[in-house]
Amino acid sequence: MLRNYRILVGITGGIAAYKIPHLVRLFKKQNAEVKVVLTPEARGLVGEGALLTVSGNPVYRDDASFYDMDHIRLSEWADLFLICPATANSIAKIAHGIGDNLLTTLALSIPESKIMIAPAMNTVMWENKATQENIATVKSHGIMVLPVGSGELACGTSGAGRMIEPEEIVQTANSFLRASGILQGKHVLIASGPTEEAIDPVRVITNRSTGKMGAALAKEALLMGATVTVVSGPASEPLPSGAEVIPVKSAQQMHDALHGKFTEADICIMAAAVSDYRPATVSETKIQRNEAGKLVLELVPNPDISASLGKIKGKRLLVGFSLESGDSENRALEKMKKKGCDLIIFNRA
Repeated sequence: MLRNYRILVGITGGIAAYKIPHLVRLFKKQNAEVKVVLTPEARGLVGEGALLTVSGNPVYRDDASFYDMDHIRLSEWADLFLICPATANSIAKIAHGIGDNLLTTLALSIPESKIMIAPAMNTVMWENKATQENIATVKSHGIMVLPVGSGELACGTSGAGRMIEPEEIVQTANSFLRASGILQGKHVLIASGPTEEAIDPVRVITNRSTGKMGAALAKEALLMGATVTVVSGPASEPLPSGAEVIPVKSAQQMHDALHGKFTEADICIMAAAVSDYRPATVSETKIQRNEAGKLVLELVPNPDISASLGKIKGKRLLVGFSLESGDSENRALEKMKKKGCDLIIFNRA
């Protein structure tokens, strides 16, 4: 619940503005107090009467009679300034300190640690180098940038850039407001997802890991103020946009990538489901079905990544995972000691 929290919602001129009355209603259901600021471009996309009704407060805009010193009064009032949807244009202004309307002036008046941005734009605009540089700039200032969604866009195309759904925004805001900032200035390195070990050009040995654990850990670490790097196998779960992502496939590739980033990390969390074995040889061509007999694969061990990191961890915190069949807590404890982990999470298969 968000009781006693004061949330200022800033709406810029993106088509996703029509979703904001629903977002405000969700915040109100959690007992938050909500006020809304509109840019001139947003006024034609969302009804001010609806926003006033669901928020229970006046709607703030540039030409309102009560504008006066609202950029100061509202900045002192807000626990969170959520800019949603945030267009490429508004993000660019915020990145470069331009305060040419009430919303962007508020972005200069409110501490960066209290600002959260939910981008929304066309895929080409989202992927534009200038936009990505502006995103990196606002992140470097300490502003929280939410991930974008993928799918059908208002312009009729499909791809990344759409605003994530209001329910997800509320959930993230909830975590953001309750986060302690305990990881501010820390670098968290996370191994996530499955690995794939090639048998031939079309077949692999893998597992059922979705990468949900790694994605959730990355999201929470970002909310706590950390710089986050995720070394991820081919997982289905999307990772938060605030994290640096290094994609890999095999256990050896994951080993090399983690060792390459380990010196920068303060904390390393081994949440990946790494294949313990790989084929001794990989066929260069597709192995044909043999109707006359069985196919026998010779497997050899993959490197133990956690153990190799444990030998060089120094003062870093190393967190392991142990998935076991049955009640094998003792085996998990043995792994923790053997691999040099500081703690280990025990899960039952």
